[in-house]
Amino acid sequence: MSRFFVSFAALAALLLLPLAATAQEEAPARPFVYASYFECESTDQWMADMIVETVYKPVYDAAVEDGTISAWGWLSHHTGGKWRRGIYHIAPTVDALLDASDAVGEKIGETNAQAARQFGKICNVHEDYIWRSVNGSGDGVDVAMVPSKAGVSMYMVCDMAKQERADELMAAFAPVYNSHVKEGELSGWGWLQHQVGGKYRRLLTMRGADHKSVLAAWGAIVEEMDEKHDAASTEFSEICYTH
Repeated sequence: MSRFFVSFAALAALLLLPLAATAQEEAPARPFVYASYFECESTDQWMADMIVETVYKPVYDAAVEDGTISAWGWLSHHTGGKWRRGIYHIAPTVDALLDASDAVGEKIGETNAQAARQFGKICNVHEDYIWRSVNGSGDGVDVAMVPSKAGVSMYMVCDMAKQERADELMAAFAPVYNSHVKEGELSGWGWLQHQVGGKYRRLLTMRGADHKSVLAAWGAIVEEMDEKHDAASTEFSEICYTH
């Protein structure tokens, strides 16, 4: 499944995680996500969008069709933070992820090197991350906001010695998030762990029909967490202490 141009808000927040597999079930493989976050010239970023639509999109779509990647997306900044645009692709292993990045980059260069250079001038600073889907709704592909129209991404700085404990705490919070998906207030959510990149150790995504509904669901989730998981939420916030 491919997806072009999902709007995202790089905000700060709290928590999450999914339903565990039963003892008889084998947990599904969780994919890896290669994400590049760009700082762009705000007056020209529309041109970067056009380049992605006309030059990048056919290459990424072809990579999905031939199985090189399982999904991709182009993200547009809505609220918060310095990143103006983001692009990601998803694959089942790190090796496949890196091979796909090289192959797609080479193909784009062959297709229209001038457009690629122009994109680099508009969005001339970026950070690369490799994430692994730890939990969330669906099979892990949907953690990257596929195919919702709006999403909120919360990037967390965590104590590296205790971040696995944060993952454990998230398992207890999963029913709260899943209930809001079941009720249709969210279309999905995901929890990802840092593999390669900068200072952010964990990433929470929530997706929905529009930003207002996603933020309303988030507010309801926070209230429910305070009622049902107050001690665990406090412990989590001490581990992942800023975002």
